[in-house]
Amino acid sequence: MEIIQSIIGFFIAIGILVTFHEFGHFYIARLFNVKVLNFSIGFGRTIYKKKFNGHDTEYSVGLIPLGGYIKMLESSELKEVSASVTPHPDLKYCFDKQSVYKKFLIVAAGPIFNLILAVIFFTFVHFSGITGMKPIVSSINNSSLTINYDLFKNLEIYKVNNVETRRWQDVRMQVLDKIVDKEELVLHLKDDNGKELTVPINIDNGVLNKDGDILTNIGIVPKKLEFPPIIGSIENNTPAHLSGLEPGDIIKKVNNIEIITWSDWTNTIKNNPDNILQLSISRSNKEYDLILVPASKVINGETSGYAGVSPDRKVLENYRVIVKYSFINSIYQSVLLTYHYSVLTFKMIYKLFTGQANVNNISGPLSIAEFTGKSLSMGIVYFAYILAILSISLGVLNLLPIPLLDGGHLVFYLFEMLTGRPVPENIQLLGQQIGIIILFGIMILAFYNDFLRIL
Repeated sequence: MEIIQSIIGFFIAIGILVTFHEFGHFYIARLFNVKVLNFSIGFGRTIYKKKFNGHDTEYSVGLIPLGGYIKMLESSELKEVSASVTPHPDLKYCFDKQSVYKKFLIVAAGPIFNLILAVIFFTFVHFSGITGMKPIVSSINNSSLTINYDLFKNLEIYKVNNVETRRWQDVRMQVLDKIVDKEELVLHLKDDNGKELTVPINIDNGVLNKDGDILTNIGIVPKKLEFPPIIGSIENNTPAHLSGLEPGDIIKKVNNIEIITWSDWTNTIKNNPDNILQLSISRSNKEYDLILVPASKVINGETSGYAGVSPDRKVLENYRVIVKYSFINSIYQSVLLTYHYSVLTFKMIYKLFTGQANVNNISGPLSIAEFTGKSLSMGIVYFAYILAILSISLGVLNLLPIPLLDGGHLVFYLFEMLTGRPVPENIQLLGQQIGIIILFGIMILAFYNDFLRIL
């Protein structure tokens, strides 16, 4: 089921992001009266195509849904149609006959539309409200600290360098931003009574080259929030229902083994399919003994026990926070967040290319499919948040000055703007060959990282 969900999430994400990217090129081209011959989502064999009445554009869907393109009219194609000395009437609609400024805007429109799409998705997220966990720490273990680490237990990080942090995602972004910029990192913490503590954190120069979570690598240990072994809900006609368990029951012992957390309870159930379990529970401050026989359930080829219960999620409500803004403020916050993520992405790419960051952080289609699938299962708001981040990544990636990408073409056009003459064709051809090598190398590395994560 998870695999199917990942595949669905991946194709939905790619479809939306690529379509909007190509629509950017398409819209600006049409705005400048450039003929667009084909608007394709996907590559390879065409599985669907349609041309609407009165329009020159053929809309198509390719067999391989990993990209897309638009094909604009070029003057070289007109020469095959007309050998007349008289200029062809469609010459003015050719892309290559437009001014360099128009060509620049047409090419730049794709990445720009991706950033606009990110703002749209972020606005939806901020206006709808997104739930996250408060950044409460278990400990801070950093070599720069000389005081007792236990002082930080259960404290909340409410600011990083005076920037408000309401969720762990906010903390990660601010911490990463300071590390990338090599700025001083200062955490502002508070306890339940509002008592504040300011903690400067020493940053190792090679922290970006380390594997794993960025917070863990600098010594910040998030508080692990465990559900207590309290029954929240019970499915009808399940082993738990037949045993006599009720919502609100506290699981104290199973076969005389103490149960402390919900994980203890679920692991016991999973490891005992069809086995008789003797339960000791607390109900309304009274102790009871019950018998439970978990049913057998096959998951991923392995037999596991199943009881049909869910935890009492109310106990974690104190640790949850909903980030929500008015519509106007949502737009403002989304523009700021898109800008912040865009700049940070550029900086991280620079760090990767210069060897200052771990190349293992480069994700491929398999990793993207995994977290799009997970976000889709969490709801439309979380999926929109991931789409916004992916849209920024796609936009920034296409702005890189690598031939074959939009950014490579923009560099050529900038050269023409400054010098008044186009880049020689042999230089463009050489650049394209180099671009193929670079992109192919990145693709191989991304797939390699994906397979390492799977294995």
